Amino acid sequence: MIRRAFWLSSGLVVGAGATVWAQRRVQSVARRLQPRQLAAGTAEGAGRSARRAAGHLRSAVDAGRHQARRREDELRRQLGGR
Repeated sequence: MIRRAFWLSSGLVVGAGATVWAQRRVQSVARRLQPRQLAAGTAEGAGRSARRAAGHLRSAVDAGRHQARRREDELRRQLGGR
């Protein structure tokens, strides 16, 4: 009977301790992942990446338009300006 009481109380203490530890851990992670901290930590890098991607896209579109104009002029010359 004493063994049962010992293991029951040991289990209760370990279970309560693990519950408190897990709750604190979850709260700590939730605080770290709050939107304002997320935005402060990664928005700068994301904005920089978006601006860089937009610049590459703009350059690609400009190059494509230039090549299209060159090809159109070439085709017009081949057709004799019709």
